[in-house]
Amino acid sequence: MSRDVPAGLRRIVFWQPIVSPHQYDFLEALSAAVSGEVILAAESGLPAERVLQGWQQSPHEKVRVVDVSTAEGFKTLVAHRGADSLHVFSGFFSHAIVWRAFRLLSTSSARLAILSEAPEQGPWAGWLKRARGRLLVHRWGSRVDFVLAMGDVGRRFFEAVGFPQEKIGVFGYYLAVPAEPWPAVDRSIDGVFRFVAAGQLIRRKGFDLLLAALTGVKGMPWRCDLYGNGPLRNELRRAAERLQVADRIGFHATLPNEAIRRAIAGSDCCVVPSRHDGWGMVVNEALIAGTPVVCSDGCGAAAMIDDPEGGMIVPAGRVRPLAEAMQRSLSAGKIETSGRRRVHAVAERFSPAAGVRLFLNRLESLEPTFR
Repeated sequence: MSRDVPAGLRRIVFWQPIVSPHQYDFLEALSAAVSGEVILAAESGLPAERVLQGWQQSPHEKVRVVDVSTAEGFKTLVAHRGADSLHVFSGFFSHAIVWRAFRLLSTSSARLAILSEAPEQGPWAGWLKRARGRLLVHRWGSRVDFVLAMGDVGRRFFEAVGFPQEKIGVFGYYLAVPAEPWPAVDRSIDGVFRFVAAGQLIRRKGFDLLLAALTGVKGMPWRCDLYGNGPLRNELRRAAERLQVADRIGFHATLPNEAIRRAIAGSDCCVVPSRHDGWGMVVNEALIAGTPVVCSDGCGAAAMIDDPEGGMIVPAGRVRPLAEAMQRSLSAGKIETSGRRRVHAVAERFSPAAGVRLFLNRLESLEPTFR
């Protein structure tokens, strides 16, 4: 491989549940940066429910994709058991094929790593996943060379289950960042401040908190557009009526990625109020569009808000701090072109090239073990 990685490493295999559009840009950039092979081992393509949520996927060009739901595909990749292979595992807390591959390769000479979000931390399922994480560390922790945790939420989870801090690096999802902010469908000049939010209409996403927070936002005229489908749609509509903000809330169905991005680009503030979110791609999309974000610290993607230009971070699950942050955003006024460029500059620090640098830095730390 290139001089940027251990000389004895010939291939990197990423074991993932699906062929995810969120990893596409990073994997393609990594494949272009190294001379060895980058392989995506996926259990499935893009599931139908993700397509309904607006996800879209382009075929990989540089990365070799192997369907490991077939016996042949699985056998081909677990055969790479030597020290010339690095296997990176995602989603094995809930996906049997990835978990099986990890256990089989744990007895090999191959290098092993984890790239993962923190699983949802509900009272019962969360307890089971934390217990499984502690079992993983107890039995196989010494076999894992490093952990790339998605945001501080991921870092806290992997520290809590027992991985040493020196093995954990904060990572993320890295979308391609164009030279200019994404264009808007319509950037109004009517003097109305526009909030936007997008995601599944489920409790974890915290849109009930958003509606409650909006009752405390005063000053210039505002509107909030909410894009998404889910079981809480009718409940959220009723809540908006009860809270007397229904006339300023727009409920919209899920749109394809490109349309959502243009809607975000036409807004003045993107709100991500999740109680828990392993990442939260809408944060990437908002920053690339030049739209500042109010994001809860329950989102892995809060790691992107490392500059006040990008927005504000608030405690997850609490209405008052969320309302106060939204009020500050509204009081600052509608965002102009120069402001959008400054927000866009924050996104540039989370480009695929930045992700590749972080990943290669981790590989460099392994080099003595390959000599």
